[in-house]
Amino acid sequence: MNTRHLLQSACMAAIVVAIGVAATSLPALAQQMVAPASSTPTPGPTPKILENYAPVTAERLRNPEDGNWLLFRRTYNGWGYSPLEQITPQNVAGLQPVWSYSTGQVEGHQAPPIVNNGVMFVATPGNQLIALEAATGKLLWRYKRPFPEDMTPLHPTNRGVALLGDKVFFAAAEAVLVALDAKTGK
Repeated sequence: MNTRHLLQSACMAAIVVAIGVAATSLPALAQQMVAPASSTPTPGPTPKILENYAPVTAERLRNPEDGNWLLFRRTYNGWGYSPLEQITPQNVAGLQPVWSYSTGQVEGHQAPPIVNNGVMFVATPGNQLIALEAATGKLLWRYKRPFPEDMTPLHPTNRGVALLGDKVFFAAAEAVLVALDAKTGK
């Protein structure tokens, strides 16, 4: 893989994790229901970027637009390559951070973000999903699901989210799949 591919892979992030739950564990999960999770939207009117959120279709997953990163490694072939050309071997040394964001979690960050039309979805340890404006780092909404009282996660890692339609699918640590509205986090 050449330098350009590596740089572009490092500068763009992707996700979609296929997570299955064994059918034998479903009855036990139904008995372990926890309190409803909280979703915290930013106060005020809905940001334009969320008003214009483009639903993710099977066709868009097969052929993502150049500026989107809808799957883990960006495309089904798993290259992890961005066709964007703003970052090159010639200008990479001059790059500087534009923004940073603290998730509030200090360990286990392993899920790469997914980006759809400027909205970045970041799954973190501790059953948390954050939606950010990719260009600015502005918080759009935050979802946090409490752990069941009798559960102590051995490892807090979350490996990511998936997008389809107007939903963000988030696999919680207690083997519960959550579908959230991409515009509101509810």
